[in-house]
Amino acid sequence: MALSIPKVALPLAISFYTFQQIAFLVDARKGLFVKTGFVDYCFFVGFFPQLIAGPLVNFRSVHDQIESAGTFRPDVEKMAFGLAIFVVGLAKKVLIADTVAPTADTIFGAAAAGDVLTMFEAWGGAIAYTLQLYFDFSGYSDMAIGLGMMFGIRLPINFNSPYKATSIVDFWRRWHMTLSAFLRNYLYIGLGGNRKGPVRRYVNLFITMLLGGLWHGAAWTFVVWGALHGIYLIICHAWRHLTGSDGTASTGWALTWFYRCLTLLAVVVGWVYFRAADLNVAHSILGSMFGANGVDLPARLSSLGSSLRWLGVGFRPSPHLPSVEVMAWMAVLTGAVLFAPNTQQIFRYLPDRLARRRLRGLAAHPAVPLALGVVFVVALSQMSAIQVFLYFNF
Repeated sequence: MALSIPKVALPLAISFYTFQQIAFLVDARKGLFVKTGFVDYCFFVGFFPQLIAGPLVNFRSVHDQIESAGTFRPDVEKMAFGLAIFVVGLAKKVLIADTVAPTADTIFGAAAAGDVLTMFEAWGGAIAYTLQLYFDFSGYSDMAIGLGMMFGIRLPINFNSPYKATSIVDFWRRWHMTLSAFLRNYLYIGLGGNRKGPVRRYVNLFITMLLGGLWHGAAWTFVVWGALHGIYLIICHAWRHLTGSDGTASTGWALTWFYRCLTLLAVVVGWVYFRAADLNVAHSILGSMFGANGVDLPARLSSLGSSLRWLGVGFRPSPHLPSVEVMAWMAVLTGAVLFAPNTQQIFRYLPDRLARRRLRGLAAHPAVPLALGVVFVVALSQMSAIQVFLYFNF
């Protein structure tokens, strides 16, 4: 007799909501905040700006703000500050992430369909998704922070230029910072943390990241992604134990950039598993990235053949490779994530105080609000296109 399992419709972003409730219950059990009323609890649970894409909010971080009489008092500067951050976040999502998404979708889709990618196609898809995920996720976080500020609530920072990280440890201090804090405080420390010797510490790190991967979705690709980052962290901590350095300390510029590039390479490899439809697709793309299918250049560069063929470099049609304009745009975005200041650095946003002096300084230049207004209008004009919501599985 066949067993029929009906489809269950779950609320959008159920994992974000669940994590926040776990943190609330654990903190309440430990007595880490005073008893709160039902209305305050409902506000915490239903505060919509960060509900479906983060940042993950700990009740302790907003309790005092909820109780403060001045939090919800109308404040023009808070509104302006929040609107400016919101516009930047919207632009990151609509004008940046959504413009590189088609490249990632095309190349990963071709691999899923069985096409053998060239090295350039595989790297193009991996880099496109690396950029898409950062600008999409950090854009949503900026919009949440901006909306929260408009309501008078200061939400925690969630991204701090993660692709500038000089180690995997440093990466997880910069990427989805509120998820990292949750995994550390409620899982890693609960397993024993580093209190029971180095071997147990490494086991705890691996289990924490494995479950962190599974949190993103019930698929082997997410499990492997989490396991991979667990292994990365183990190697990083073991290296620091042996050498006394993990790359985050001040070193010469050459060594710093070596650590940055190595870390970014490890992260990009992980994102391939994160994005791929299944493990076979991920392995196919990674194989192409690292030369398993040859080191062929796109056929459009065949004019360089006479000078490169003696090196064993061939030429092959690359139908899935993006246009020159798109590749140039991706190069600009890569430079931005590696060198440009992030949103909170531009606005000097801190969760514990409002940088009113910075806001007044920006407002004193008419070009700033004008530029934000233009960006806002352009972003709104591009929102008619249908785009996939990346977090519907989370």
